[in-house]
Amino acid sequence: MKKTILLSLALMLVIGAMASETTAQLPNDNDVDLENDGIPIAEAGLPMYTDGNSVVLNGTGSYDPDNSGELLYYWRQVSGPVVEIADSNTATPTVSGFVQTESVQICEFELIVYDGQYQSLPDIAEIRIVPTSFLVRTAMSLESDDFDPNKPSVFYFSGGDCVVGGGKWNSEDWNAKANVFSFTYEPDFDAPGSYERCGDLIILYLSQMAPNYNQPIQTMGWSTGGQPTIDVALRLNLTYRDARYAVNRVTFLDGRCRDYTESIEDYLASLVDSEQCWVDTYEGTGPYFYPSILNVKVAESDHIAPPTWYKNSLMSDDMNQFNGGVVAGAYWSVVGPGKNLQLATTPNREIYKFYWHGSNASGYMDFFDESNFPAGLPEPVTLVGPVDVGDSDGAVLTCRESENAAGYQLMFGSDPHRVMDYTIVSDTPMPPNEVITTLPFEETWWTIKAYDQYGTTIYADPIPIRALNLSLPIENINTGKRYGYIWDAIEDAAVGDEIVLGEGIYYESIDFQGKDITVRSSNPDNQAVVKATTINGRGQDAAVNLPGGGNANCILSGVTVTNGNNGIYCFDNSSVTVTNCVVTGNRKAGIKLWGKSSLTITNCVVSDNAGAGIELYQLKTRQPNIAMITNCTITGNLQQGIWGGETTVQNSIIYFNGSEYNGVQIESDLATINYSDIQGGWPEEADGNIDADPLFADAANGDYHLKSQAGRYNPISDSWIQDDVTSPCIDTGNPDSDWSAEPMPNGGRINMGAYGGTIQASKSP
Repeated sequence: MKKTILLSLALMLVIGAMASETTAQLPNDNDVDLENDGIPIAEAGLPMYTDGNSVVLNGTGSYDPDNSGELLYYWRQVSGPVVEIADSNTATPTVSGFVQTESVQICEFELIVYDGQYQSLPDIAEIRIVPTSFLVRTAMSLESDDFDPNKPSVFYFSGGDCVVGGGKWNSEDWNAKANVFSFTYEPDFDAPGSYERCGDLIILYLSQMAPNYNQPIQTMGWSTGGQPTIDVALRLNLTYRDARYAVNRVTFLDGRCRDYTESIEDYLASLVDSEQCWVDTYEGTGPYFYPSILNVKVAESDHIAPPTWYKNSLMSDDMNQFNGGVVAGAYWSVVGPGKNLQLATTPNREIYKFYWHGSNASGYMDFFDESNFPAGLPEPVTLVGPVDVGDSDGAVLTCRESENAAGYQLMFGSDPHRVMDYTIVSDTPMPPNEVITTLPFEETWWTIKAYDQYGTTIYADPIPIRALNLSLPIENINTGKRYGYIWDAIEDAAVGDEIVLGEGIYYESIDFQGKDITVRSSNPDNQAVVKATTINGRGQDAAVNLPGGGNANCILSGVTVTNGNNGIYCFDNSSVTVTNCVVTGNRKAGIKLWGKSSLTITNCVVSDNAGAGIELYQLKTRQPNIAMITNCTITGNLQQGIWGGETTVQNSIIYFNGSEYNGVQIESDLATINYSDIQGGWPEEADGNIDADPLFADAANGDYHLKSQAGRYNPISDSWIQDDVTSPCIDTGNPDSDWSAEPMPNGGRINMGAYGGTIQASKSP
């Protein structure tokens, strides 16, 4: 039987009473059919924060399942101090008129959407007014060059006089791995001895820079800085209770000036949306006088040692030895290999106590009191698989043994950032060996959590898995062994091995590990195969990392590289060959070179990246990076086509780049360009360079074949079609280059661009 909900008369009266010239009116028909799949869904967005400036609400996530009509939007304020709403009948109204008080205030706004037949159930958006105007001598500064929403955040509070304090963390190594902030601070004006309001600065900043932040947050404080370190965590976790900006761990570096016992108890109970939080302490002068979970003594009677030791622990080899689980410092921080550690919160919290023997840069870690505190922490989990076990319908997802682990849980979920919601597939005393044949979600992520006898756990970063992975589409043709992930195939590979990828999208960031190997598609010369064989970096790190390490000469051939931080990252004296690839849609550079690296790239398209097409980053103290670019098309990148380094370009098209840099195509003092089409021209006209629209077939849809009246290849129809114009880049490459693979008719001279010299070269009229 059809069920219908009518808005009550009382509710309608409330709506009418609150309506104004800036508040949208609901339609007269308020029936909502609960059994009709076409009911629109209102999505009012996540909580937002303001210090008084106007805020734009966001209802763009609302949708109509059956797309039966254009959505109409109806916003109204339902609670909190009265403010003004402009354009309340749009998806993105502007709210203004906020006034700060001494307390956090919350304004609630209801959104209902209407598709012309049905209206949605209401959804509520919050705007929280943050009282930052009451912070007079407290300031926060970002020490990293830029805020990166894909990195964790670390907030450091330096020492002082037990009342006020401040100072820098000053570490480029930490800046490379995290957004590092430091403070000058004083007590809250309305609560002497408390520093919670520093948290107001943090949440206001993070909410503006990263509205959907999903990275861990750590506070750490030395001496006097221990007070704001714990108070900020309490403010964010208890007052704001927003999982995006909750503090995951607190680190005391010889924290002094008050007894933190009660504050720590409150913090350990301040879980936000099931995200665990924990405390570690590093002592240089005193006893363990508060109940943290991981206690480490790093010096005797040296108050300055803990922050110096902790800072150095990120890079010191001695401080990063797993050492049977007796390891501390940055190893377990939000930037370390053990970042997913979750310490046990048993009544007897002092389970792990360690003692450092040595200087602030070198030495060794031992138990503090092994007879009473003999526990070592569980080793970070390394995932392995899918593993071929001879079952054509499935494979095993497993891991390496984790030292000190008492059991392993294989877990599946649909969100890489919410492991606390994952389904436990198996729970075994040894790494899983169950054959997996089906996946629970269309977008499934998997990980393995190892746990010790005390309840401390650690899990690997979840990775996506699809039926493609279970089918083991990757083969090392030298050994015949098959894999589900490129990373596993590379890790197993020996120098000289060739790894062939089946068609599909590989959602992973891969690393050649400095090995002389080839990674390629099944047919690098076939554009359809290249397009269908994609390495998707998931917006994290580079999609393809190509480090050096000896005489590395790596080859990447016939794949599409997309959605990385950088698409391809060559570093530390690497020597790399890239052929027949498409590098597109990456968050920064398409290809980046760093640290005396060299790149040979031929017949590639580098397009539509948010940074430069090819960036040859130059440190003043190092030799330049070198790129040899032949028959490539570099176009549509927001920054320069080529930036920096020592570059030789031939038979290439570098056009339509640099929209963020006034159309600059090449920015390099060491560039040699010949027989290429460069927008804006190049001084060496005698070497065959031209400046003319290359007449791409369909740049908007990624087709960079050259138009030709005689015929050009159409990858969609897999056929040759004729245009009414001919590109000036046909038959204008270097006369000495090999053109013999180009189809007839041709002019006996190679074309410029990615398809010049290949069977897909456009024909000569």
